[in-house]
Amino acid sequence: MLHTAYELHGSDGLPLFAQSWQAPDGAPRGVIALVHGMGEHSGRYAKLAEYLGQHGFATYAYDLRGHGRSGGPRVYVDKFDEYLSDTDVFLTDLRRRCGPTPVFLVGHSMGGTIAALYVITRQPALRGLALSSPAVELGADIPKALIVAGRWLARALPRLPVRKIDARLISRDPAVIAQAASDPLNHYGGTPARTGAELLNAMSRVLAACRTLRTPMYIFHGTEDRLTSPSGSQALYAGSASLDKTLRLYPGSYHETMNDLDQEQVLQELADWLVAHSPRTASAA
Repeated sequence: MLHTAYELHGSDGLPLFAQSWQAPDGAPRGVIALVHGMGEHSGRYAKLAEYLGQHGFATYAYDLRGHGRSGGPRVYVDKFDEYLSDTDVFLTDLRRRCGPTPVFLVGHSMGGTIAALYVITRQPALRGLALSSPAVELGADIPKALIVAGRWLARALPRLPVRKIDARLISRDPAVIAQAASDPLNHYGGTPARTGAELLNAMSRVLAACRTLRTPMYIFHGTEDRLTSPSGSQALYAGSASLDKTLRLYPGSYHETMNDLDQEQVLQELADWLVAHSPRTASAA
């Protein structure tokens, strides 16, 4: 795979790190536009990009503002719609680079919230939307008292860290946990109060307007995810108006199903859905 790193600029001029993985020869059957989750970065999806590359897909991803190699205070956002504006910049640039090739928007966790809300509010032309453990409903490990306190702190002390991410909750694989915890580009040290409150509001917006989702959609979630609840994925699936939608729940899996013990099955089924929705003879979406 040919790997390329490049820089974008958010709507406010903030530098955003981006990268792509694609086969050195031959046109891809489709392009994956990937939005990562809270506290991580796009480089964690290199393995996914390599895997999907074997099935004919190019993958593009960017580091959210305040994440990875992008600019901005760590994991902080004043308004959730800043993520949507950055994603618009990302996709506009991607289409310039890739032309009419079909595009799939893929989001994990908070990236799933961003992707879903982007489709709801912007109505982009996409071949499909794939959501990995989307943050639509909080998991059992998030105390309700913390949610109430966080909303107050978002106004009084917006940058105060209120919740650390426990790497042990992302996967049952000890190697994945160790790698994530030691990754210097990850930020598990605490979610700023404003970011948390903005995410909660965005989650409510997604569920309130999911009936407008008509894009072909693939949602997958682990049943033992304690960071984002699989019941949120079930509600999103049931409430969307898409006539082409799939919900896949993986028994026993944690938050990162693509990095858990049954990852081979998860990746294969995702690739199968993407291939089925991007026949080589199809015109671009």
